[in-house]
Order: sequence, then C-alpha cells, then structure tokens
Amino acid sequence: MTDNQEQLIQEAVEKALQGDMDAVNNIEDRVTRSKAKAALVKAKREAAKTSAEPSSEDKSEESATESKPAPLSLNQKIAGIIASQFPGTVDEESSSETHIQLQPAKWFDVAQYLRDDPACLFDSLQCVTGVDLGEESELEVRYNLHSMTHRHAVEIRIACARNNPKVPSVETVWHIGDWFERETYDMFGIEFEGHRDLRRILLPDDWEGWPLRKDYEVQETYHGIVVPKVKEGWE
Repeated sequence: MTDNQEQLIQEAVEKALQGDMDAVNNIEDRVTRSKAKAALVKAKREAAKTSAEPSSEDKSEESATESKPAPLSLNQKIAGIIASQFPGTVDEESSSETHIQLQPAKWFDVAQYLRDDPACLFDSLQCVTGVDLGEESELEVRYNLHSMTHRHAVEIRIACARNNPKVPSVETVWHIGDWFERETYDMFGIEFEGHRDLRRILLPDDWEGWPLRKDYEVQETYHGIVVPKVKEGWE
C-alpha cells in the first residue's frame, strides 16, 4: 500500500467516523474502497471498546463507592447506642433493620435512657402489644417508640418464656403504658413487673386463660353461664 493510498484511506475513515460516509463510498478504486471500509469497521470497534471502559476517574469513584459502607438504618443506630450504654442487652442476631431485639433484664433502665438521651428523645410510646410466636415458641412484647423532637421511630422487641412470661414494666416511664401493659397482660398473660396496678382490663378478673395465646382453650362456663365457642348467632 502506497503512502498516498494509506493517507486517502485514513482521511476517508476519519470523515466517515464524523458521519460522512460518502468519503468512503466515493473512492473510485474498488480495492482501496474495500480497505477503507475494513479500516472503518476496525476504527468503530476500537472506539466502542474505549467508550465502554471506565476512565481512571470513573474507576476511582467506583472504588470509593464500593469501599464506602452502606448507611445504617435508624434501628441499627439506636441499637448501637443501647449496646454501648448497656452491654449485653441487645440481641444482635435477632435484631434487624426493622426492629431492635433486647434482653428483658435491663429494659426499664434502657427505656428511661431512650426517653431522655438527646440523641434519642423517644418521648412517645405509640403501642405495646403481645405476640404468640407458636405453641412451642416464646411469647414476645413489642414496643413502638416515637420522638416528637427528632421525628423518628423504632420498634423494640423483647422475648419472654411461655411458662413464666415476665418483662419489666415501663408504665412509669411512659404513663400511657399503663393500659397498654394491662391489655397485653389480659390477652397474653405476660406479667409486667413493677406495674402499679396490673390487672385485667377487658375481661373479668376471674376469667380463666389468656385469649390471644395460640394454646388458649375457652372455658366451658363462667359463673354458671355457658360460654359459646362459636360465633353463630352473635352478629
């Protein structure tokens, strides 16, 4: 290939890459035109390969992104605060992004801390409820806490033994916990230790059993009155 022919092909390919295909198609010599088209295909392939490879700047940004840890959820942040102040209290294996699992022993102290600490300020107890995880499993108490100052919320979960379920009461920390804990006691039989007036709130004091447990069996009679076991005719 002569220098003139190589120069012609190079110029034609450069124009074609800029959108002027006539520079290649109008080459009179068939052999030279074929070589120009082959050179154009090769040039396009190289250009595509180069554009697909990230630049050194892009690579550094990707590397920085990969090395940067994912941001912690609020539950994880609060769990870290509790763990630092009350070692051994957080059950890390059972906690997740959606809730914090705690051991029951120091719950009263933890509750006071969550209410008063400036980083937490959970001044509102939204709900307390019991959960039966199955006849062969434990019972659980779940607390939904909200901060009117920070506008953030977390869920605390505390498991307790089915045969002797006890959890420290927090009704003196959040006074609305009074009725919440009584209802949970009434339905699940979970004893809130330290509650100043723990008694049934929906059922009579001498009712037998805990209606929302999965192993609950309705008593046959109540003060001589037959207790119906089906809802037929109730509606």
